[in-house]
Parts: sequence; C-alpha cells; structure tokens
Amino acid sequence: MQRCMKCMQEFQDEYDMCPFCGHEVGLPQKELYFLPVGTMIANRYEIGQSAGDGGFGITYRAWDHTLDKEVAVKEYYPVGMVNRIPGEQQVIVYSGKTAKEYANGMVRFLDEARKMATFNTHPNIVNVYDFFEDNKTAYIIMEYLDGITFKEFIKNNDGKVDLETALKINNAVLEALKEVHRAGILHRDISPDNVFICKDGKIKLIDFGAARFSDTEEARTRSVILKPGYAPPEQYQTKSKQGPWTDIYAVGAMLYRAITGVVPEESVNRVEEDRLEPPKKYCEDLNDNQNNAILRAMSILPELRFQTADEFQKALMGNVKVKAVGKELKSRKIRRGIIITIALILISVGLIVGSKSYRNKKDKAAILDEASIQVWTFADENESVEEKEAVIRDALVDYQTTYGQISVEIKVYTKDEYFDAVSNAIENNSLPTLFESSILSEKDYEYLADVDDVLDFVEVSDFYYLNDYKKYYPSKKQFPLSFVIPTNYVNTILCEDGMTAGQLINNGDYRISDDDVLLYDVSYGNELENVKLFEVQSSDIESLSSHADLLDKDENLFMNNEIACLVSDSSKYEEIQKKMAGIYRIELFNTDRQVGLFKDIYSISADATDNEQAAAIQVLVYLLAEKGQDSMYVQNGNHLPLNKTVYDFYTQINREYEDSYDVLDSLEFAGEKQFLFYK
Repeated sequence: MQRCMKCMQEFQDEYDMCPFCGHEVGLPQKELYFLPVGTMIANRYEIGQSAGDGGFGITYRAWDHTLDKEVAVKEYYPVGMVNRIPGEQQVIVYSGKTAKEYANGMVRFLDEARKMATFNTHPNIVNVYDFFEDNKTAYIIMEYLDGITFKEFIKNNDGKVDLETALKINNAVLEALKEVHRAGILHRDISPDNVFICKDGKIKLIDFGAARFSDTEEARTRSVILKPGYAPPEQYQTKSKQGPWTDIYAVGAMLYRAITGVVPEESVNRVEEDRLEPPKKYCEDLNDNQNNAILRAMSILPELRFQTADEFQKALMGNVKVKAVGKELKSRKIRRGIIITIALILISVGLIVGSKSYRNKKDKAAILDEASIQVWTFADENESVEEKEAVIRDALVDYQTTYGQISVEIKVYTKDEYFDAVSNAIENNSLPTLFESSILSEKDYEYLADVDDVLDFVEVSDFYYLNDYKKYYPSKKQFPLSFVIPTNYVNTILCEDGMTAGQLINNGDYRISDDDVLLYDVSYGNELENVKLFEVQSSDIESLSSHADLLDKDENLFMNNEIACLVSDSSKYEEIQKKMAGIYRIELFNTDRQVGLFKDIYSISADATDNEQAAAIQVLVYLLAEKGQDSMYVQNGNHLPLNKTVYDFYTQINREYEDSYDVLDSLEFAGEKQFLFYK
C-alpha cells in the first residue's frame, strides 16, 4: 500500500495515480526550495504536497506516523532571508543584518504556536499539536483543515454572502474571540482570509502570527501589523492603546464586507472624512439594530465600539437596543456636559471668584455688542483650504453658540498665497480683525493690538508655557495656540538593530527637515534671529551644524527608504505615520535644554474697533479651550495642543509621544524672535 502525498489516502502500489484525487505519484513540489515530498521531520512527520505559501512561511500537508493521521505543517521560511538547495532540508540563512532579523522572526513564529496551543480545546480555533526547531528553521504542527477560507467562500458566492450565513460565521469568530480575549490576547489580524470554513461545517479562526498580549505597562511598544480595510486607526501606530475593541473593529469590517460586497475604506482615511455607507444600503435583510451594531463595531473612536465580543454578539442577536453612532456620540457628549456642569457648580461653591478687574472683563465679554469680524489663516501642505476652514469652524462651534451676535467670516489661504495676502493688507490698511501672524517681524507690530487680555480669561496653569507668555512675547502683539517639539524619525528597514538616531546622525545617514521648521540652539542665548540649525548638545549626538551641507528639503528621501533618519519636529508625525506604517519609530532628543517652536500664532488688527478686538480675544479664548484644542490638534492638524488636558488626550491616542513630558520641561522658545517663516 502507498499513501497519496496530496489527499493522504492509501491505495494499491500498482497505481501511478491516486484513485481518490487523481494526483500523480512522485510529482515534485511546485517550487524547488520547498521541502521534498516524502521528507521526514522530527522522525515523525512525513511531508506531502504544499498547501500554500506566503512571504513568511510554507504550509504542507503531512502524515503523522505516531498518531496515524493527517496534519498541516507550517514551516518558517521568510522569502528574501533564506534559501534552500533543491532536494536539501536545511535552509541557508543570509548573513549580516538579515541573520538577526531571521532569528527574531523565528522567535515570533514559535511564539505564535504557543499562543495558538493555549486554545486547543476550543471548537472555533485551529488546534496546534506540536512546534519545534529543525533544519535551521522552525515548524508548527496543526490540525489539517479541509475546506476553504471565508475570503474564497465570499468570492465563490459572487462577492457577497447572505445575511444568515454571514451572521453564523461571524458568531463563530466572536465565540473564538471570547476565549482569546479572556486569556488576555489580541488576534490583531482578523479578516476573511484568516477565517476557515471546513467541509464538515466547522468555522475556525486561524493565523495568530500578529497576536500579542493586550496592553500592559511592560509591552506598550508593538510592531504595526494591519490589513487595510479591517484594521482600526490605533493599529497604524507603533504605540497605541489596543484592546478587545481593536479586534471588534476587524470583525465588524469583515461582516460588513461579507454582506455588502464592499471592502471598507481604510480606517485612517475615515478619520479625515468618514464616507462609510450604512450596510443596510446594500443588504435589505439587515434590520436597524443590526445596522447600528455593525457601524458601532466599526466606529473610528474606540470608546464608541463594543468593548467585548459578547456585547457585539448580543447586539447582533437583538438582545440589546443599539443607538446609531451619531446619537450615541451626542448622548455621551450630553452626559459629559452634565458631569462637567455639576463639577463646576461644586467648585463654585467653595471658591471665591478673582479680582474685580477679572469680573469686569468677564462681564464685558458677556455683553459684546453686535459685530462682524474676519479671521484669516492658511492651510498646511497636507490639507486643503476647505479642510482647514472646516476645522476652524468646528473649533468655534461653542463660540458661535455663546456669541450669536458676532458674525465670524473665516478666510483660508494656501501657504504660498498667505504672505502676499497679509503684506497687501498691511500696505492697504485692511488687515482682518484676527489673523495668523507668524510671518510678521517687529517692524510690523505697529499695526497690531495687544492680545495679552486672553490671559485674563483662562486659567494659565492649565496650559503649557503660558506662565512665561510675557517672556516669550514681551511686545504682547502675538498669541500662540500650539507648538511642536524636536523629533527624530528612524526608518526601521534601513536602521541596523540597536542603532539610535544619534548614531545614524553621526554616520551621516540622515536629513534635516527644512520647510517652515525652525531649528536652533538655545546655547546661543537670545541672539536667535539668524540661527537655523538645531544643534543637539549631548554625548550621543554631535553638533548637526557640522553637517549643514546635508540640509535637504526632499523628505521623500526618508520616506522612500533612502535615508535612515529624518531630523525634524512633531509636525511631520501624522504624515510619516500614514506613509510609513510599521516601518518607522520616533526618538525624542534627550538633552537638558532644547528648543520648541510655537505654531498657530495669532494677532489682532490695531484698526479694529474695541468691540471687534474684544470679540477676537474671545475667539482665541475658545480656541484654547478643550473643544477648540481637541478639534484643531487631536482630531485634525499636526501640532501639539497647549491645553494640558487635551495634550494628555493626544498622548493617549498617539502613544509614541507618551514619553514627551520630560521633554516639555526642558523646552525653551524664541517666541516673537522666530519670524523665519519665509526665508
């Protein structure tokens, strides 16, 4: 008797072809570097025909001679790192940096096996029987699954699945996730090609290669593993708060894909403009509660998603009433507003309001006369004029509600147009009431009114650097709303393991960002007007001024994997995060004294009436408030908020900056001396 190396059925020796599946006896593997058919590994598993291969491994059908049953063998074989002589078993690992990457990858490969083996008794998770190292690589022995992936199933059904079938498969995945999450593990790669439909009707969750233990103090930094369309926004960051809600998004997206026939748009694109259509538009059988449940599972905001697999499951079954995302968000905002109002009442009972002058200014602001004011600003390179205007309007929603008698006209220019627009306005005595004034120098201050009244309407201690406002802006003609901090961006593909940004800089493998970024050395004291390079004084990093010839505006060198390090600031973070997800890291400068740069700096026209100036002051007050700062710098924009509460929220979302608090204490600013916006 002989065994077919494809279907593993036994048949008579005289046959040259399997009578069960038609496979030709002795047929070699489809690729020369695959393990030869008939190879024995661990003196137990006989390798059959390959069942699939990808960038990191090869899967074979095999026969377990100890348990006398068919199994699947997954071999660690990362393409580009190893090779194999045809007919041989051992792999040849490429030398140099690749060897270390290969070894690290093998550790992760075996870690996947350990995670999967934890759930061997669960009917909806693929079973792992064994894992070990051999042939200078590693192997995972799993139950052989006979069937097709959910992705193939959807394709075979003309790209769309009926609701009943989709919900049945979805329910099995959620049952698996209950067990996975109960063990404190996240799958992080749920999609139709990682769900398997067996011929006997069983549904299995497979491929735990991206899995990791959920968020802990010891394991916050993680690699970015994502599948476009199924990964939530937090998975695009190397440091982010992930939890069961991260997998919930993927399950919701998978269900959406199955019943609508449409792969959801990438979540990071939805953050900017959410154009996701309700699934009910494509699936008439879906009821309102199920429609709302899927959209809640796919919410961009993690806190709006179901927090457990059980919650999502009950919502789909109709056991709980689910509000639409918009209504739920509004409801939560109302609850938050009630809590804040109660807190303010309690505080007001125990506190005496400040000075008479403070009360007078408050009263004056509250009884502003009717007026029309203009607000001018510009859009950054990575946003449109329309997008910037929408951001400003959203930030001023509360202002317009409070001061309905004030008409606010917002005018946004491109960055290139803005300098000419403001210069012409100065020349023609037609400056707007309130405008972004970072392009101005001291000679222009005669056209500006004092703006330090803003400080009378805010609690200065609730903001970074406003305690030193008059130190940085002694003329009192400008007021900042945000700032940026020096940041190194490291390309992890090009960076050899263990090399810091400082070492890369010393090797000359870097570029210095040049746009409107002002970089200078505080050790020069107050004479900062003409100094453009930020010299880092530390034992790790030599003075960058010695590399001034490398100053280069082409940041694409970094993003195109040609330069290992980009010396810049936090304003580049969002762009790099989107374009280089998973292949970058940031390093902050570790020095006692370093320089930040104020952004979104506004001034008020001296020609405006007293009432218009008072109205403009209140615009700045509202742009400093939590709503304004959140809208401009957390929801949108590339700068860091001055508001401490909002800054905390920013670092919770963008975990790569959670170590920035030490940097904030060491920052100094040039303030009104930083007028190098245009060179």
